Amino acid sequence: MSFNFTPPETTEILIKDIAFKEDDITLEPCKAEGSFYDLIPYEKDWCEITEGRDIFTYDFKGKMFSKVITNPPYRDNAPDGERKNICMKFIFRCLELCSDECWLLLNLNMLNSLTPLRLKKFKEMGFNLCFMRVVNIKKWYGRYYWICLSKNKGSIIEF
Repeated sequence: MSFNFTPPETTEILIKDIAFKEDDITLEPCKAEGSFYDLIPYEKDWCEITEGRDIFTYDFKGKMFSKVITNPPYRDNAPDGERKNICMKFIFRCLELCSDECWLLLNLNMLNSLTPLRLKKFKEMGFNLCFMRVVNIKKWYGRYYWICLSKNKGSIIEF
């Protein structure tokens, strides 16, 4: 099974958009090669399914994270070989664990999955889409979108 890990040079650029505070506790739920994890200052935690810590089953013991930062997986690694799209399920799980900002690197298909209904669900959870950067990643084809869903900032879009 192959995974498309975020190129380290991309994480180094994108993480500069985030204003960290000393009291932040940050989760990187896909801590893989080239992840954001090593660049996160202050207290942090991680998940990585290839290392036995699955965000859907790992026990965080009630801990909430002020920031969640990740390039979410687009397909699961189901043992039956049928790889299903899990990105939206993954994003909603990240939001359940987040108390302030959730930063996500999305491809065009996942950006198109942010339908008015899903944006409404984000809003019901207290989150607004407050930031978006268009990203060219030379290693991959197509456009990518670095977005922030925040509980403390207004929305940049209407739906």
